[in-house]
Amino acid sequence: MKIKEISSQPFYDLAKSLKGHDEFTAHANRLEEVLNGTWTTSSELISELGSVVLNIRRECSPLTRDQRRLIKECLRQVRGVWPGFGILHGLWPW
Repeated sequence: MKIKEISSQPFYDLAKSLKGHDEFTAHANRLEEVLNGTWTTSSELISELGSVVLNIRRECSPLTRDQRRLIKECLRQVRGVWPGFGILHGLWPW
């Protein structure tokens, strides 16, 4: 079985980009908190990162073109471990 290599760099880049906007600082801090946290498994970490990125996509507006690109790259990294992650996120109110 070939193991997919996941890069944390897009997540750090997204956090850095969000810190440039005062209204997004809390989201940037949460992303860094997850990145620097202690996790039982790497798949647990990547799912937590994915959840934070989905929240950023939903709650932060307007985002720059570069920030949207970073979100897509972060979700691509997450979907390398969890295929389809976030595809249906936000379609239902519950």
